[in-house]
Amino acid sequence: MDDITLSPWEREVLACVTEAAEAGRTAPTGDELQERCGCDSISTTVNLVQRLERKGLIQVERYQRTRRITVLATGKATAPVANKTPHWRTKKRPGRMPSASLHALKARDPDMTMAIIKAARREGMGLDDFVAELVWAGWQSREEAFAARVAALR
Repeated sequence: MDDITLSPWEREVLACVTEAAEAGRTAPTGDELQERCGCDSISTTVNLVQRLERKGLIQVERYQRTRRITVLATGKATAPVANKTPHWRTKKRPGRMPSASLHALKARDPDMTMAIIKAARREGMGLDDFVAELVWAGWQSREEAFAARVAALR
């Protein structure tokens, strides 16, 4: 797609992402894109990335803490992410997921429970979803550690 069809901010975001991909750096954060564009809203940078994605210029892999962006014209991508936990808004779920009750969490460790509640609020998630996310991440970590132990025995 020709640059003429891009707004000045879209051009800046695409340039920033392209530079990061060429250098093998991580995908630019919303704050970095905001600074680069000169806009005053993180939601604007989110929308700019989505627009570039809809226009077929980039492909975005979204994760819980970060993203990886591929510039489709060059095939180059930003650095792989360390934590591949799926983003909670985009991952497919089989409906309501069971999780430990708040009562059970408090009985086990009240201080940890308060830390979990605060973290869920900070990330804008319901407590049940947040605890389910913790269980999923813990299970993945446990499975990876098990696989590593099995591989070491071979």
